[in-house]
Amino acid sequence: MTTASARNEGYANRHHARIMIRFEEVLAEHFSRPLNMPELCELIVVSDRTLRSCCAEFLGMSPTQYVLLRRLKEVRRALRDADPDMVNVAEVAHRFGFAQLGRFVGRYRATFGETPSTTLQRNRGMRFTDP
Repeated sequence: MTTASARNEGYANRHHARIMIRFEEVLAEHFSRPLNMPELCELIVVSDRTLRSCCAEFLGMSPTQYVLLRRLKEVRRALRDADPDMVNVAEVAHRFGFAQLGRFVGRYRATFGETPSTTLQRNRGMRFTDP
């Protein structure tokens, strides 16, 4: 490898890392609603191809797969932290941008091996009651 090609490769790696940082920032700024690829690319100021390439390189998955997984994990965290007597699954799912509850439940189960209601109800047994 020549010095010039090594320098160019180093620049490309740093550039891709900056794109991924911006990707995370954009997701944090717009967490309550899912963004489609054109919106993501416009907000990050990259092409669709570049974002896909960076996500494959850093995450091993597409941007849309990552966004979905990240939102599912946030729902799971919220359900684990929630009081099952005060919160329902649909409220939490909608808060994180899942509009179709049936599809959401299927994806949740496929990802975590249990239904969202099971995750939520697990907290019922952990609550302390006054004597």
